[in-house]
Amino acid sequence: MSTIPQEYLLPRSQEDFGFSAVDEMEVKHVVDENTLETKIIHETVSASNESIARLEAKIDVVLEMYNQEKFGLESKKTLLEETVQSKLTELEKLIIPLLVNLMKNTDKEYIYWPNRKEKIQEQIDKILALTRGS
Repeated sequence: MSTIPQEYLLPRSQEDFGFSAVDEMEVKHVVDENTLETKIIHETVSASNESIARLEAKIDVVLEMYNQEKFGLESKKTLLEETVQSKLTELEKLIIPLLVNLMKNTDKEYIYWPNRKEKIQEQIDKILALTRGS
């Protein structure tokens, strides 16, 4: 049973879109296979088909590499994560001892810290070297 409404199946001359069905003999009569135009179209279509086939093959190779993670992205991600973790650990080692020392002797109100400018600058330099690279 057709799902197309009946009113669309009836002949409608105002909406024929300018085409009609023909058989193979009529096409061969209209299209001369020996004309230059027909040969050019045939060669163009053949070349396009070959180009598309080559592109499809290349895309298949790239997709296969992607599926097998051969782009190296996963290993680069792992290396980057390890590097970041290592730098965070080094940063921790630069900051935590300072904070621990500041917490010592909490019963005293004042901290005696001679040459603190130089000591602080030294830590700042180490932190910046770690986080920004030097």
